Amino acid sequence: MQEEFVPYHQHLLLKCWVVNPPKEVDVLNKWFVNLVETVGMKVVAGPTSVYVSDPGNEGLTGTVTLATSHASIHIWDHYELPMVQFDIYSCKCFTFEQVLDCFMPWDLKRVEWVMIDRNNKPTIESEGVWVNMNRDNDQVY
Repeated sequence: MQEEFVPYHQHLLLKCWVVNPPKEVDVLNKWFVNLVETVGMKVVAGPTSVYVSDPGNEGLTGTVTLATSHASIHIWDHYELPMVQFDIYSCKCFTFEQVLDCFMPWDLKRVEWVMIDRNNKPTIESEGVWVNMNRDNDQVY
């Protein structure tokens, strides 16, 4: 007999700055699949990504539907240091560190993040700023 799933609702929001973001739809879709495997979840639809070429909003945008909810992203690749806005909501437990690891191939420089506990009244469970201390130069992000 399969054990009954007990939901634990959490929502992670990230604002990141990266040096080498994906610029092709298939690359972002493969990244979504890796993300979902890394956090131990299951894809039920997608991923679906497109490149948006609207002036000022250029970049990839995408979503993936999970058995336990969703993840979404938009990458502004035209900035001098590309910026990423990302969120993952799930009723299956995951950690900030698991998600952070998925961004490392993009040469992650800085992340501002917040984890929201949505089990009852939405409450900030944890938040912070992560900065890549492995500097190749003296620039601080």
